[in-house]
Amino acid sequence: MARKKAGTPEETTAVTPAKKPTTRKTTQKTETVVTEPEVASVTTDVGPVSRLKFTLYNFNAQPRGYYLVDRSGLPVSDSIPDKSVAHQIIIVDRSGSMWGAIEDVKRMLTELLTLEQYAEVDLIATLLSYSSEGDLQCHFQRTPISEIIPRDSRPRKGIDQIRCTGLTCVSQAVKLAMSLVKEGEMTAITLHSDGYANDPSPNSETKAIENITGELQGKDVFVNTIAYGNYADYRFLAKIANGVSGVCIKAGNIAEMYEALNQTAALLSGSIAPPLSIEMPTEYDYQLFLSHSAKKLNGIAGTLKICGLKPDDDALVYRYRKLTAAEYQSLTDVPEVQTHEAIMAFAKAQLAEGNLNTAKYALASSYNATLTEKHSRALTNSHISSMSVDLDQVLFDPAVVKSHEVLNHVRINHRISLLELARLLGQHRDQFLVNLSALKENYRRRGIKRVEGVRDEKGTVVKPWVKTEIVDKTEWRPVSSFDINRNTASMNMLFARKVRLVQVENGQPIEEVAGIKLDQLSIFNNYTLVSDGELNIPILHVKISSKGLFETLKKQDGLVEGEESYDAEAEYALRLEKLPLVPGFSSKLNFDGLFDTLAQIKVLTSILSAHLKEESADFTLEQVEELKKHYLSKSLYLSFPTTTEYSDLQQALNEGSVDARTSYKIDIGNRELLNMGKLMSGNKFLDRLYVTKVNGTELDKPAFDATLDGTTKYEFKKLSARTKVTKADEFMKRIFDDFLGLDSTGSVMSIVQKVGMASFIDTLNGWQAGKVKKDVFVAAMGDLKDKLESYADQLFEENLSPLVFYIGSTGLLPDEIDAKAQTAEALGTKYPALAFSKDEQEGMYFEIGETILGVYAKKEYFSM
Repeated sequence: MARKKAGTPEETTAVTPAKKPTTRKTTQKTETVVTEPEVASVTTDVGPVSRLKFTLYNFNAQPRGYYLVDRSGLPVSDSIPDKSVAHQIIIVDRSGSMWGAIEDVKRMLTELLTLEQYAEVDLIATLLSYSSEGDLQCHFQRTPISEIIPRDSRPRKGIDQIRCTGLTCVSQAVKLAMSLVKEGEMTAITLHSDGYANDPSPNSETKAIENITGELQGKDVFVNTIAYGNYADYRFLAKIANGVSGVCIKAGNIAEMYEALNQTAALLSGSIAPPLSIEMPTEYDYQLFLSHSAKKLNGIAGTLKICGLKPDDDALVYRYRKLTAAEYQSLTDVPEVQTHEAIMAFAKAQLAEGNLNTAKYALASSYNATLTEKHSRALTNSHISSMSVDLDQVLFDPAVVKSHEVLNHVRINHRISLLELARLLGQHRDQFLVNLSALKENYRRRGIKRVEGVRDEKGTVVKPWVKTEIVDKTEWRPVSSFDINRNTASMNMLFARKVRLVQVENGQPIEEVAGIKLDQLSIFNNYTLVSDGELNIPILHVKISSKGLFETLKKQDGLVEGEESYDAEAEYALRLEKLPLVPGFSSKLNFDGLFDTLAQIKVLTSILSAHLKEESADFTLEQVEELKKHYLSKSLYLSFPTTTEYSDLQQALNEGSVDARTSYKIDIGNRELLNMGKLMSGNKFLDRLYVTKVNGTELDKPAFDATLDGTTKYEFKKLSARTKVTKADEFMKRIFDDFLGLDSTGSVMSIVQKVGMASFIDTLNGWQAGKVKKDVFVAAMGDLKDKLESYADQLFEENLSPLVFYIGSTGLLPDEIDAKAQTAEALGTKYPALAFSKDEQEGMYFEIGETILGVYAKKEYFSM
């Protein structure tokens, strides 16, 4: 049977495209004029037009690119060869996180592989299961379905033997599956996973899978992937499927997983069309294959090889050429159709390739306001899988668009980002209160559960001998701070609670320690608002004491729910889940000089912290030691020791009470220093390059806090021939020499001036000359340290937080930033001064001007 030709009556007929935004030319630029919102009376256009053009807009309706699209059907051979033996390879994830579902999976596999309908054809099957590296099992190999059906067959016993253990090493299973593929035999590999490929490491798994799928692309094989459950790495699985002519299916339960496997088996048991090889002409930049009946879409900037089609499946190719604005405007004979399925298909293909922003912009450019509103915030795996499912529905069931709001322009996103909102609320934290009871009800914990205490040699948890009791039990509390992590897409929200310290044994309160009153003791409840890009608190219930803050928040579309007018006693809900995590990006990001400033602050802060380590302006060393016995710092902060609920991590992984996901750490550096981790602590660097004498006696283990009593003299240390002075040494030495009075480099002055504390230089000089008292010097250092840390936080939040959050959520750079990923080897060859640790050698690096961003994938454990 021949495939349906493009534009045949079976396809939806053409409709008039929605009215597009008009433009007017000025002497400066082309200005987009967005008309009043108007709902277009169209569905997604899949008419027979063979050539069209569209503009790729961002969420502010600004053009980001211009495309010409050519659409064509594929030539089909009238003769279909006799069906060759077809081979289905099923790869099942049996890592510990599958512990609660593995029995259902085994029943599902048994039912599927013993269906009589498959026994009547020459279908053979292989079943593999995997967990940690080296723990791969082949339960049966190239076995005819007819031999699996008997109840006491060896293959069925192999299914029964599947047991859950360990972590997730996908590559070993795919590698074995590849070795079982035979030339001239159609093979379908179905890869199932409910987690992240992270063993032995996320980076090694990614590289291994990329190499294997690259080899599979030229063979008669297609790889369908099944992302099972809420914690599967959908992006990873979608990229595999897109690269090897498959589809990625999001399965929320065993029934959906069964259906996905059944469809593949049913396809192999029927007539299968020969593989298609689709060359991409040189004048195009991208092409994708689309089959509505097969529900298959694959895209690549190169040659496509498509396997796994039935003879009567329809087949279309869309080819895309990127144009300049002038070229676009000159194509007056080509219709501009923003609502065509070519744009939705482009979004789906870009999503599978990992080009997230381009995919979201394509979705917005389709004028589908419903899906734009829903998915403009997509960053994390769960959001991306939801977006992919909706795109599939539009492409393969276009009637669904009738229920969507389709405008004649891009739905512009005016909403404040969550990062910007946190900064705003932090600045006005004395003007609102949060309902802690409601927060706890809405809170989604994503980390490892911990309990107070330490484990003894037997593994028993020994709890602290004191505990706290909350004094102020009101449920409405002010936020103490919003703390943004500098290396991951994480943000914490802290609340102070007034408590008293009591003995666990008898409940007696402890009102003072070593003469220090504890009547103002507080603890901090730390809630992770965002972790690895996932929002853990979707709704925040608040009371707002400032009409100005209320009006500012109310201007944000959909953020505030509650009374329309201001009422200081009313409870309002801040719908955080409606906000984008980060603001939009510009293609022109300039971080030059930022790393130097942050690194200089870090070095000086480390010197100050080392001086203040055991020093307190109020307490003696004896008092500080006594406070430690009560788990109190010199600042009267409580810090009880904690440990995990489990005593054996491997056992917890095997049982499924703990699982691992992939998270991303981001570091900033330059062409000489890879990151600030290369900078030593204050005391360590003091010992490395300097001799410290107090009252004429050289200190064996020099520490700055030991120099505050008596007369101190610093000298340069004579270095041995084996000591290699690094770029980090040179960077730190300029600041140390200046602070210690050994060389006037001006480094300290240039740093303290940034926070308006140039007067500290006079205090430092006076201390070195013996004219400033210890308590004055200690107080000045404490003040300077606080201001430097606050300034560094400000620099980071204003310049780097959005980028860190984007990369930390996706593992990718925004599409707008034109920076190619480089390996440690390539970067080290380019800049020989850079030093890489073993872990850093597995990172990926991006150059943005003089700045280098390092991205490191790592395993992050969490309680199930």
